[in-house]
Amino acid sequence: MEMIEMNIPSMTSRIRSLTVLLVILAVLSGNAPRAAAASDWDEGLDQINDLYGSYISLQAFVKAESKRNQELRKQNTADLAAVNVRLQATDKSLLSLLKSEADATRKKHAALLEQYASLGKQAAAARKAGNLKSATSFDLKRNKLKAAATAARVEIKSKNTALTEATSAAAAKNKPAKDALSPVSGLRKQITAGNKQISEAQALRSEADKQYKAAVKAGDAVTAAAGMKLSCARMTEIRTYLQQVYVLEQKITAALRLAESRLPE
Repeated sequence: MEMIEMNIPSMTSRIRSLTVLLVILAVLSGNAPRAAAASDWDEGLDQINDLYGSYISLQAFVKAESKRNQELRKQNTADLAAVNVRLQATDKSLLSLLKSEADATRKKHAALLEQYASLGKQAAAARKAGNLKSATSFDLKRNKLKAAATAARVEIKSKNTALTEATSAAAAKNKPAKDALSPVSGLRKQITAGNKQISEAQALRSEADKQYKAAVKAGDAVTAAAGMKLSCARMTEIRTYLQQVYVLEQKITAALRLAESRLPE
């Protein structure tokens, strides 16, 4: 009995120690998710700090390279328009004069040729109807105009031939410059496709920036870091597309310089 009474304090002490240990384990177990969350938040903040310099630099690069492309595109458009004006000016005065003469000659003889053609139709219709007298009358009137009609057609043909030959000569003079410009149309199509890729990437980048800014406002470092990382990736992609478009614009510039060197005097 005395031994039992002597062990009671020892058992009580052990129970107390076990209880304290269980409480400590419970506390530690309850704080584990919070500790992990804090670790993730800190890691997200570190990622933001690491990326921030690139994020700002990429924004500046995208802005500058977009402006560079726009300026070159504007210059190429103006230069192409100037080249086309020069091409259209080749033998313009001569072609205008010959066209005016051809138009005036056709107009001068229009009534005569219309009458000549009408008499022929009327004679044919009269013969078909069995009216020989009318047919003969129409033939006589038509034959009376035949020499004048023939001369009119010769004159019209001469004027048209002169215009056609002058047009062909002007086209031959312009051909070297136009051949130099031939790649421009295809390059412009490639640029349009490249700009479409840029617009699509810009839209995705905008969504990433919205995610980053909303997460920062909400104090969510993990999501903010993910948004910033995605935005940087999109801006890197945009820079690649911008460089591709710039190279295409440079090819247009080279084609324009070649065309300018081949313009007729």
